[in-house]
Amino acid sequence: MTSSTYDDELVRALGLPDAGELQTAVAAYHQYSKLGGEEKDAYFSECSAPLEVFYSTADDPDLGMALVSLSASMYDDPQFLFLIAAGPLDDMLHRATREGIDRIVAESRKSARMRWMLTGIYLHAISDEARPKIVAAIGTMTENDPMPPRLV
Repeated sequence: MTSSTYDDELVRALGLPDAGELQTAVAAYHQYSKLGGEEKDAYFSECSAPLEVFYSTADDPDLGMALVSLSASMYDDPQFLFLIAAGPLDDMLHRATREGIDRIVAESRKSARMRWMLTGIYLHAISDEARPKIVAAIGTMTENDPMPPRLV
């Protein structure tokens, strides 16, 4: 990613050259999250390429932030968004850089949905540097609060 300034992380994600592929991956992961048993296994066998991008977020925070932002903008499905929170968002905060933490906190200030998604991470598993900043960003919001509307 370039060091350009963006209004928000969704604008950044949609500006990526592979934004369409990432949106396809999010759609595939959403479908995958709804399946169970043999049906889930079969779907993974058929669609493993777009799904595998979700397993790369721990090593690529820009990818993780793009997937989180796209997911939050594409779906009004609380279970799916908490899956994203406990996956890519949590992964980003586990090994967070100062810049990564700042991006997440800045986005949570702009987006109630991002702040709400932060209630779905595992606070005990994120970095010691990130934890107090994320707790402050969450504020009084809880996972039991209604899911805020999409910004887009």
